[in-house]
Amino acid sequence: MCSTLPTHAVEANMIAPGPRTWQLYLALGFFQFVISLQGNIFPFLRVELDISYRTIGLHPTAFACGIILVGLLGPRVISQFGRRRMLMVGVFGFATAAVLLCLAPAAPVSIASFALLGMSGAFIPVIVFSTLADVRPEKRAVAFNEATAIASIFGIIAPILTGLCIYAGLGWRSAVLAAVAYGLAVLASLTRVGVPAFDTAASAPSGMLPLAYWAYWTAVAFGIATEFCVLLWAPTFLESVVGLSAAAAATAAVAFAVAMAVGRLAGSRILRIVAVPTLFVAAVTVALLGFLFYWGTSDAAVSIAGLFVLGFGISLFYPLVSGQAIGATLVAQHDRASARTALAGGVAILTMPGLLGELAGRVGLHNAHLLVPTLIVAMLAAFLVGRELERRHPFAHLDQ
Repeated sequence: MCSTLPTHAVEANMIAPGPRTWQLYLALGFFQFVISLQGNIFPFLRVELDISYRTIGLHPTAFACGIILVGLLGPRVISQFGRRRMLMVGVFGFATAAVLLCLAPAAPVSIASFALLGMSGAFIPVIVFSTLADVRPEKRAVAFNEATAIASIFGIIAPILTGLCIYAGLGWRSAVLAAVAYGLAVLASLTRVGVPAFDTAASAPSGMLPLAYWAYWTAVAFGIATEFCVLLWAPTFLESVVGLSAAAAATAAVAFAVAMAVGRLAGSRILRIVAVPTLFVAAVTVALLGFLFYWGTSDAAVSIAGLFVLGFGISLFYPLVSGQAIGATLVAQHDRASARTALAGGVAILTMPGLLGELAGRVGLHNAHLLVPTLIVAMLAAFLVGRELERRHPFAHLDQ
């Protein structure tokens, strides 16, 4: 009898919830920990390597290009070598790239390390989310929120640890190497516990991903673009527009990261009693309200409070919409769908923060920030289109 059960049903009983679920969460935490160090180390990297701001800008560009490459080619690689092996390769490659960054003697090497961070690290969220979608189909949205909540906590720890290392005279490399040590611990756990294997190579259909998926994909891109526009530009906005000092602005901008973690932790609980579409519309409403307070005042306290509310709303965008996107596809398409979602993130990171900067140069930083609510409204529209397409073509849920 057991042999007739669907593979994902068997694996669901094995993983949800349990050591394998936590293993996936902590692997995603490693990914978030390392990428959250970027903004803190850029000033030191610029001085040590004697490079310009433009050259510094090539580092996140290289990172985004690496993610895009995985978004395009990742499904074939995962299908060929399997999730478990590629997750281990991703973790090891991510740790190796971090070490390479610490050893970089010149900009070409540091830029190459960021490209490797993107190419290797992107496999981590791709495999984590596709696996969670398979093994926890009934609680996919909850699992995605829990995973991103854990990742957000690591995202808060990263700059704090960097500051402590610098204050103690250990330098920024100590924080990066601490992340590497954690990553190696995650890698060791993967060799002991492992990741559920799904025969995607044999069962993956040749058909295209459904239209509903691509509508959600568009919403994911807009959501990630919103998140990174605020994340990267909040310190500058608080300094140049609100009037805080550079140090105070950098400190106050942590409110956004804290709100992201709090929002995702709360979201994983709220989802147990509230449907995904309802919570998503509520999150959009909260984010737009927060933006009004963040953007529409010169009072520092009100603006920072608005930034927190904005972050709380934005925190739910990615886990809710990416869960809907992957859920709109067949189980055998989950790796491909997850990889294409990473592609959306890479394109968003590569283009939209830079577009905001370009607009700031033309119309000023305050007016340029109107790009943020524009992205939020566009995301909502794409999400609603996806819901309508799912209603008309619900076949993708037949084997979930």
